[in-house]
Amino acid sequence: MSNDTGAIARQRHYTSLRKADREVLRRTWSIGYGDPGFTTQFDTPPEPAARHAATSIHKAITDTRRLHRGACLACPWEGPDRRRRDEAIEDAHDHTHPGWRDLPIFERARTAKGGKTWWAHVRATYPEGWFDVGGPLRLYIEPPFERHRAGAGPGGGFILYEPRREPQRSGSVQLALG
Repeated sequence: MSNDTGAIARQRHYTSLRKADREVLRRTWSIGYGDPGFTTQFDTPPEPAARHAATSIHKAITDTRRLHRGACLACPWEGPDRRRRDEAIEDAHDHTHPGWRDLPIFERARTAKGGKTWWAHVRATYPEGWFDVGGPLRLYIEPPFERHRAGAGPGGGFILYEPRREPQRSGSVQLALG
């Protein structure tokens, strides 16, 4: 077992286990399916990214439970153990794109025709160059909830979905004048 940390080191170790038992593979940290840096090609590990880029790594603990961690494709940073992949992806964005939690959350574009105007508004609202460095786009999502999507944002970054918050009811009572 390799003690190297970081998504690239973990995936390199995983892809070196060509003849390992299935249980060994399941219990070895590796990049999550469909996340940046994922590969199933043994002896063909991913190369480090040129800049900090978010991904997730996971391993099986039991037949029904996995642990996830946010990780970076450019450095050895790894986040804490999480039960849910989306929490790990958010940790990774705290590392790669600090301040993302303070950015506005948008509705999805309603129509393809309005999409051009919508994108212009999104780009004008987010920091200049944000999407050029793989910054995430935050969107509201209605149930059933979707997982955060790698590569779906502008510039190839993540779309990070947020559930819509229920409006807070006012605690005041209006009395009738009589």
